[in-house]
Amino acid sequence: MNKYVRRLSLFLGLSVVLGGVYLAQRSAASPPPKDAALRLTLEPKDLVIEIIDTGKVQPKEKIEVKSKVAGQVTALKTDAGFRVKKGELLLELDPTDYQRDVARAAAEVAQAKNAVEFAQLTLDRKLKGLEGRGVAQTDVDFAANELKSKRVALQSAEISQATALDRLRYTRILAPIEGTVMELNIQQGEVVTPGVQQTFEGRALLTIGDLNTLIVRAELNQIDVAKIALGQPATLTLDALPGQTFTAEVTKIAPAAVKPKGKEVEVFPVEATLRAPSPAIKPGMTADVRFLIDTRPQTLSVPIEAVLKDGGKNYLTLIVMKGGKEEHEKREVQLGTRSDREVEITSGAAAGDTILINPGSSAANEVAL
Repeated sequence: MNKYVRRLSLFLGLSVVLGGVYLAQRSAASPPPKDAALRLTLEPKDLVIEIIDTGKVQPKEKIEVKSKVAGQVTALKTDAGFRVKKGELLLELDPTDYQRDVARAAAEVAQAKNAVEFAQLTLDRKLKGLEGRGVAQTDVDFAANELKSKRVALQSAEISQATALDRLRYTRILAPIEGTVMELNIQQGEVVTPGVQQTFEGRALLTIGDLNTLIVRAELNQIDVAKIALGQPATLTLDALPGQTFTAEVTKIAPAAVKPKGKEVEVFPVEATLRAPSPAIKPGMTADVRFLIDTRPQTLSVPIEAVLKDGGKNYLTLIVMKGGKEEHEKREVQLGTRSDREVEITSGAAAGDTILINPGSSAANEVAL
């Protein structure tokens, strides 16, 4: 019995060894096929040359509404999301103090007018006295100077009155443009101060934008901006609206470079206006902007990662059949125009060739991890 068991064990062990040798030989003779996604058969197609940048959607016209006077909000006539017309009342401030200033200024103007009238009457009397030699020339000159002073005082009072009227008018804050209230930072009953400090946070009372005309503002480097021209077409894609593409047109290019706050590199702001904005597009959304530079028709092009660089030359890995077996052949090629994803092959490969795309090895990353 033990002899039989020993023979069976020997037979099984030999079978395992021979099977392993066979599989190893088969594996060496026929390497596992490459992923189909890494194979590409070259065919002529249009090569689109684009500049791609990220920007934010915003209204072409946007105004932050600020108060010119201080006061408590007694009436709020609008809210975020409301459409308003130019000149429409947005909010009112308590006008009591400003009404008193107007009344006080009106009284000062009336008093100044009386003073001018009296000074004119005095001068007329002095002139008559001078004709009869009853008044000296000095008295006439003094009266004339007094009239001039009173007239200046009247002008000053009238200016003060106009200022008081303006301040009273400023208590009614009107919409400067037609548009939509994008942001509201004030509530009824709050007290505001003029200028940039109308709230304790230093923000505008509210912001109005014309949502009928939307733009995307991108910031290009000096190399890319040289390729852009006014009227140039652009396309937009938004993360918030996947699968949709919108058209735009370059409508503004900065004449000089600027350095954005917090950045070290100068850029050139470029604005592209949407031709037919969708109601689904909201200000503040991030968009990828593609500026169309050129289109090369029926060009042989490959993904940039398919090109291998060695000794200052460029190569493709071609998949060829030799003796019924698939082999990889390294072939030098000449490159032409490139986009952000593909590069033109001007020589070294032909339509119908199949290439192998060799993405960069992740070994270095694996070691680092």
